[in-house]
Amino acid sequence: MLVMVCYDGSERARAALEKTVDLFSRSKPEILILTVTEPPLDATSTDEFNFEKWKEAKEEELGEAAEWVAASGIITDAMLAVGDPRKMIMEAVDKKKPDLLVIARRGTISHDKVTVGSICSYVVKHATCPVVVY
Repeated sequence: MLVMVCYDGSERARAALEKTVDLFSRSKPEILILTVTEPPLDATSTDEFNFEKWKEAKEEELGEAAEWVAASGIITDAMLAVGDPRKMIMEAVDKKKPDLLVIARRGTISHDKVTVGSICSYVVKHATCPVVVY
């Protein structure tokens, strides 16, 4: 079983990753942690420099998350994509074909309706595999 977890380093994403490991640790799935970073909007050298620093920080954060999961005895892979998060998540799903996709929401939940961010809504609407929104 392959479980893909979208991971941006936020508190909610960390909680989703921890819950995924907790729920599936007995069945020992492979967990693929996906982080997406957007390229700079401007092509100036300052923006490029800042982007490279940001990307390095994301790679380090992703590596730490992968090490934490691997320490649980679960086969772990990590992937950093650059581009529009919605498109990059869908490309990763199409390429890796996970059995389950886990994504953390940024919106709020009320009693009668769920409000989620645009990335989460897009993923739920377009994913070709089951999606768990945490």
